[in-house]
Amino acid sequence: MEKDFNEFRFAGLNYKNKSNKYFTMDRVSQDESKIVVKVADSHLLPTKFGYALILDCNHVIFIKNWQVSHNFFGNEVLLTKEHFVVKEWGDFSNEFGEEPQNLKWETWVDTAKEQDNLKDDEGNYINKVSWEK
Repeated sequence: MEKDFNEFRFAGLNYKNKSNKYFTMDRVSQDESKIVVKVADSHLLPTKFGYALILDCNHVIFIKNWQVSHNFFGNEVLLTKEHFVVKEWGDFSNEFGEEPQNLKWETWVDTAKEQDNLKDDEGNYINKVSWEK
């Protein structure tokens, strides 16, 4: 059953085992409709039904628990274009300013691409997805 769910949620991202504890996958699907982005703790707010991903001072998108992996390597968030529905909600002006570009799907796709291409001084990729199983 869980394998089927993972095939659903990670469809198009070429997910595979990284270890016995983690999956790895592409950060951006071929059609750019599904992405995995690493975010800071300050961008995730637990809610009764999942999480609010904070986009700027008063905008969020709501995501389910299964779209978030908190682990040793950081916070990975799975987003889909279809469900990227920006809501005006909350007041986060103490930590975030107005960021109109963060309300656009394309900004998040570009961020995922940048994260996917980060390399160290030796040219090794340093930001591969580590999704806890």
